[in-house]
Amino acid sequence: MRRGCDSIRGVKAAVLGSPIAHSLSPALHRAGYAALGLTDWSYRRFELVADQLPDFVAGLDADWRGLSLTMPLKAACLDVADEVTPLAARAGAGNTLVRTPAGWLADNTDIPGLVAALRPAWKGWQRAAILGAGATARSSVLALEALGVTDVGLYARRQAAAAELAAWAAKAAPGLRLTAHELGTWTDGDEPAVISTLPAGAAEGSRLGPRQGLLFDAVYAGWPTPLARAAAASGMEVIGGIELLISQAALQFRLFTGQTPPELAMRAAAAAALSAKVVLIGFMGAGKTTVGRLLAQRLGMDFTDADEAIIASDGRSIPDIFAAVGEAGFRAIEAATIADLLTAAPAVIALGGGALGTEAVRNSLAGHQVVLLDLPLAEALARVGADEGRPMLARADLAQLYADRQPVYRDAATIVVDATASPEAVAQQVRAALRVQR
Repeated sequence: MRRGCDSIRGVKAAVLGSPIAHSLSPALHRAGYAALGLTDWSYRRFELVADQLPDFVAGLDADWRGLSLTMPLKAACLDVADEVTPLAARAGAGNTLVRTPAGWLADNTDIPGLVAALRPAWKGWQRAAILGAGATARSSVLALEALGVTDVGLYARRQAAAAELAAWAAKAAPGLRLTAHELGTWTDGDEPAVISTLPAGAAEGSRLGPRQGLLFDAVYAGWPTPLARAAAASGMEVIGGIELLISQAALQFRLFTGQTPPELAMRAAAAAALSAKVVLIGFMGAGKTTVGRLLAQRLGMDFTDADEAIIASDGRSIPDIFAAVGEAGFRAIEAATIADLLTAAPAVIALGGGALGTEAVRNSLAGHQVVLLDLPLAEALARVGADEGRPMLARADLAQLYADRQPVYRDAATIVVDATASPEAVAQQVRAALRVQR
């Protein structure tokens, strides 16, 4: 962990949570640093659960300036902080730790971020609905209170969670009246503003009739969601979760750097991060790098080899990383690198042959165009020869490894291409398949 935390020199920040591969925070903050010329600032991601947070924070050196926190760390961050802002204390959760002269300050930018996302479309409503009763619903209660709402209908599948949220709201926002309902009845309500804090597909909007007002859907990937489409078709104005994501990140950026956040640059980075990437997978020797470069030229896109990106960021060769931290350590570094590549600008990305053995990598490929370059083992080994840069060649069970990886590749792939032809021919096959799929 020490190398992962402190090997980069300069001013440091990061996002923490689990799972963390999906987070767009690195893309947003790095875009802000680039726009303002903050070349000595870095922003990374670390997979952590709540009981790991105290040791992680205690081990950070003086170069660390700020931490963004997502689930399951939002309540735990208050316990490791030296100070807590009144808003974070009231919410019982924070999403930000800022280094101050007094130590670590816990804050909550989710609440003012949601207010900022809603305010341009807000029409002075005093009644609103919240769909869901989780952590985001708590932030929504306080954001709606800040906007002048006095009456909230809480629609939740789990009534025990709704009762717990209502009890919390009675203390945290005593001037706000909250009434619990079954989730499936929300379309029968008449609240002019609806805040959905649910995952994509969890809220049913097909029964929504003609309706005026506003829907905020906290989901930001796979836009528009079925709920957003149904609300727009009914006549409601719709705001996506990307507005909250950008607003809360901009507030964090100001807290960390002390500078005005370049929101246009951060917004552009968010759009790029959400774009589908073309990802090449397959066993060693399949030609992912060679085909990837040719394909990128034909598509007019950038090309990135994940192994080359690891070497560039870590400063060590792949064999040296294996020797120093073992395969498990390398896979953790690889997963973090791939997460960054998949939330960066549109590109053709070639992954190492073993990358999909990591669950976080497999999960992060959802929504992208994943191309399997399929090649028999004998042909793959003939191509790579005795390459000293491939530590996996030393394994005695290479044939079994190949067999074990094939179903994993096929489960992840959206396109399968025979890679036995020349790289030029394979690149053309992939381009044609992508054109059909799109």
